[in-house]
Amino acid sequence: MTNSTDMASCSDVSRRMLARRLTDEAEMIIWEADADGRCVYLNPGAMKGLETPCLVHIADWQPFIHPEDLPRVTAVVQEAKRRQAEYQVQYRILRSDGSERWMLSSAAPRLDPAGRLTGYLGALVDITATYEDRKRLAHSEAEHRLLTENALDLISHCDAAGNYVYVSPSHFDILGYRPQELIGTRVYDHIHPDDLILSSRPPAPGTSRLRLINLRFRHKLGHWVWLGTSTRTIRDAKTGERSGIVAVARDITAQLEAERELVRREERFRSLTSLSSDWYWETNAEGRFTFFSDGFYTRLRLSPEQLLGTTFHDTTADHDDPGFLACIDAIVKRRPFRDVTYPALAPGNPGMVRHIRMSGEPFSENGLFCGYRGVSRDVTAEVKAARALERLATRDVLTELPNRALLDERLKQRLNDRRGAVPQAVFFIDLDDFKEVNDSFGHAAGDRLLQTIARRLTQSVRPDDIVARLGGDEFVVVAECKYGATSATRIAQKLCAAVEEPVSVDGHEIKGSTSIGISLYPQDGESSEVLLQNADTALYRAKAGGGGSYCFFTAEMGAAIRTRLLLQSALRHAMQRGQFEVHYQPRMDLRTLQIGGMEALLRWTHPELGAISPAQFIPLAEETGLIDEIGAWVLGQAARQTQEWNRRYGLSLQVSVNLSTRQLRSAELVATVADALRVSALPPRLLELELTETCMIEDRDRAASMMKQLKALGIRLAVDDFGTGHSSLAYLCRFPLDCVKLDRSFLLHEHPEGISPDQLVQAMINLAHALKLSVVAEGVESKEQLEFLRRQACDEAQGFCVSAPLAPNAFEALLQEGWENRLAGSGRQAEAGMALLP
Repeated sequence: MTNSTDMASCSDVSRRMLARRLTDEAEMIIWEADADGRCVYLNPGAMKGLETPCLVHIADWQPFIHPEDLPRVTAVVQEAKRRQAEYQVQYRILRSDGSERWMLSSAAPRLDPAGRLTGYLGALVDITATYEDRKRLAHSEAEHRLLTENALDLISHCDAAGNYVYVSPSHFDILGYRPQELIGTRVYDHIHPDDLILSSRPPAPGTSRLRLINLRFRHKLGHWVWLGTSTRTIRDAKTGERSGIVAVARDITAQLEAERELVRREERFRSLTSLSSDWYWETNAEGRFTFFSDGFYTRLRLSPEQLLGTTFHDTTADHDDPGFLACIDAIVKRRPFRDVTYPALAPGNPGMVRHIRMSGEPFSENGLFCGYRGVSRDVTAEVKAARALERLATRDVLTELPNRALLDERLKQRLNDRRGAVPQAVFFIDLDDFKEVNDSFGHAAGDRLLQTIARRLTQSVRPDDIVARLGGDEFVVVAECKYGATSATRIAQKLCAAVEEPVSVDGHEIKGSTSIGISLYPQDGESSEVLLQNADTALYRAKAGGGGSYCFFTAEMGAAIRTRLLLQSALRHAMQRGQFEVHYQPRMDLRTLQIGGMEALLRWTHPELGAISPAQFIPLAEETGLIDEIGAWVLGQAARQTQEWNRRYGLSLQVSVNLSTRQLRSAELVATVADALRVSALPPRLLELELTETCMIEDRDRAASMMKQLKALGIRLAVDDFGTGHSSLAYLCRFPLDCVKLDRSFLLHEHPEGISPDQLVQAMINLAHALKLSVVAEGVESKEQLEFLRRQACDEAQGFCVSAPLAPNAFEALLQEGWENRLAGSGRQAEAGMALLP
């Protein structure tokens, strides 16, 4: 028994070892087992180490089946036995080293003639390699499907006829089609007709190389989508015949639009740069020019190659120019710069300098500084124009001397720089009788005289002194005067001598003289305005003394100036504040001894300064330009008042209104007179305008034209102060006058021996009557003068012998009382003039 047990035990060990060996090594096992599972046959390869197959039992194999697969395998085998049927099952077995093997187990039942199961005949085959291949294939297929199912690109496969076989789901996102909607349709039916020739062009025979084309594919909604498509032809490996096409496409609509927009922008940029006055440039990190746009040649007529490789330093004409320094400072600090202008040299032409305006900014790539890029413009014409304008704004065109603006700037700078140091003197210079040079020799000769005087004044002072021309014949010199008035006197004498030296103009020798007003810094003022004003004040004093001399400013002159400024300020507001009033001085008709008219005289009463003489404020009104406004007001008031009195008392009074020289020059005078007549309704024949001889002879042609226009309105014209000016006979014949007014000087002043005043007045009256002009004598103050004028057939008289100028209410009272009642009761009208003044 013991031996049998040992044999059985050894048999069990051998069986397990055999099973172990088979699981580790056997590639294929052919077996046959009886109904109890004992092997009755094993193929020779599996029988290694066994004497008989009966020592192997099917159950010995089960421990080595993978635990996860054992239940499935057991179920399959038991079900087959129950049904006495074949079975086939795949499962894993575990090797001794722990690795796995895949086995394919197939078996068929053996039956006796009676149909009873006698066992199974089967085979075990190692299919590990096949299984791994299949597994890898499945994994690859899964990966491929994962890629195609989730790829953003469009992946498709068409057969040889162009029908879709496979379509990736991404077609829905891009084209709106689900895969099943495209499969079976022809790909060419969805392509834009204009692109079909590209998509249907067959590849070269015998090739399946990749093709890249861009084409439009119809979206399900009807619009077209641009696709960048890569295609590859599939060919039969044996026959080489085309079996289909694989395509990978991508939506490039946005990309193409971006490319088109880029092209449009580039074209726009080229158009702008070709039309613009600018050109574009770039430099490298070392500051050398690497690129210039076409505008560089267009604007400068220079080839870019002439400047490529140069630097900013190589091209500037002035390394100390502020614009160039600002540009270089920005580049050193790697900061942008804007509208920097500096002079640049033209290569190959050192004498040619162009002014360039530049703007630039640094640029980088991947955080690395690469250089500067920017735009430039040739502004040479602008710079020259600006300099010319600056010169016009600061220089006198005729003499090239500083004008008033530049004088004021330099004088202020000098006072600020030298305050408290060396005294300064301001010389205000005016040429005496310069107008006579213009009248006698013409304005061209006068201009040459001014240029000569400018050179002489400049040569008479130090180089750092200031010589300026304010306009006309007025010059200003500013000079250092170390010893104050003593130094200023010496300079003034030198300036006078320079002007008085004869000047030859057009063959004529002109010897001039000058008047100079002098103010000293700091005693006469500490600002340019005050110093110039005080020097001007001193000049007036010098000219009042007869000219040809110089005069220092004094405090008394300052007081006069302050009074003048006070009057000037008050005058600007006098009319608006109702401070003006028109008085009327009667004019007696010497034939009838009746009031024939009156002269309108302006009076100004200031609330603080009191009554101000017309001799003070009329010249001031002319200088400040207020005379036009004031004169228009007087004319309107006089015309309105006269017409009111004529209407109220049934009279035909004539009113006479004075015109200044400035008014006669005004282009608005005729319209002003016509407006006064229209508003007042005064008949034009009852308005007389008085003009001085001076205003008529300053510009004879203009005066004659203006007087003709005034006469066309129907008014009368009279010349005031007749006999005191020049060319009296000439203008009496030339101008359309109606009346002359004898100056009072002919009645009051003594005349040279041998000439009787009576004879002179008689001659002047006869001359006027011969020219069909009426005569009005002014300033008649005595009975004798009045009687004399009547005897000489003078037409009218006015003066204190007749009446003083009257305010409107007093003049109206005279009209109400009646002229005859004002007679002294003498009974003789010849004596009426002695009792007319209340």
